[in-house]
Amino acid sequence: MSLCKILDMNKINIETNNSVGFKGETAVIEKLKTCGFELYKRNLKKIDSEIDIVMYKYNKHKYTLDIRVIEVKTRKFYEFDLTTFNIDKKWRHIIRRMFKIKEEIDSKFDILKYSEIHFDLVLVKYCGDNYKIYSYIKDVNLIL
Repeated sequence: MSLCKILDMNKINIETNNSVGFKGETAVIEKLKTCGFELYKRNLKKIDSEIDIVMYKYNKHKYTLDIRVIEVKTRKFYEFDLTTFNIDKKWRHIIRRMFKIKEEIDSKFDILKYSEIHFDLVLVKYCGDNYKIYSYIKDVNLIL
């Protein structure tokens, strides 16, 4: 097999994995929108890490803000074990950026009593074109 064919096959695998991940993230975004959350940013990339989703929910009556930094893992099958997802390493990179994200979002609101920022892990399971949230783990940083 020629090198060009091997590279083309690798490109197809990468594109397939990215589209699967993108569809999993989209499923999470759509679900959280039904719970009143708004999308702030998606796929924030830095050299050392990527944040999949940042969403927030503003409570107009209490003047509070709930900010969610979300890591999405999309798979066909799950054997649940946090160590297989390498979240601990990613958390260390993300924590440095979370407070900057918090300041950016806070500045969008005139009256704000307080805001909280959380790091969540969402496991999405798919079969064909069917993407469903398998597990949503809030405040995964408290587990690590």
